[in-house]
Amino acid sequence: MSRVNPDELPGSMVVLGLLIENPDATVREIGQLVRKRFVRARFAQSTAHSALPRLAERRGRKIPCTERTYEAPSSDRYSSDDRYQATKHGIKVFRAWMYDLQEDGETVGQPSLREATLGRIELARIQDVPRLIKMARTEAAVSADLYAAASLQLRNHLARHRGDPLDFDRKTREVLLYVEPAHWSERAERYRDIANRLEDIKQEAEAAGVKFAGA
Repeated sequence: MSRVNPDELPGSMVVLGLLIENPDATVREIGQLVRKRFVRARFAQSTAHSALPRLAERRGRKIPCTERTYEAPSSDRYSSDDRYQATKHGIKVFRAWMYDLQEDGETVGQPSLREATLGRIELARIQDVPRLIKMARTEAAVSADLYAAASLQLRNHLARHRGDPLDFDRKTREVLLYVEPAHWSERAERYRDIANRLEDIKQEAEAAGVKFAGA
């Protein structure tokens, strides 16, 4: 199955948030947390290694969001054993991203929908429809697989992991375990509807004399 196009989740904000949780952590430690806590996002192995030094840069009017607190002995400019902490500005930037519900110029209450498939449909011409149908079917199949996996994960979690009833941070982070099955089920149905509607358009176009490549 192809990879599902996720909603935008900046790797830099993930790294910055984890560093705020774990001040003075090494690049290696933050990288391990990225892979453990954000498995579905499939960030590159080098996400923390590239993001932390970049967030520490001061260029022009740019204020650093992180600062290196320990430079490990290394022949490289940056090491996985370097330690960083978030600056006051970095904490401000992260909180602004964490709690900002709209972009400049957007209507309050209007969510950002930036899935790649939606952009392709908006920019498509009639000759693109067969390819869009295939892509929509693939997205539906991937979402169905993720629904099955999320349902199993939730069942296993409920069966074996009760945890501290007063650990509200953990309960907050477990919210996705409870809502993901419904999300992927609805997403699969949505993309099936998209594919079916595109199929109808293709048939209408063929009846009107439109020829598709490879048909």
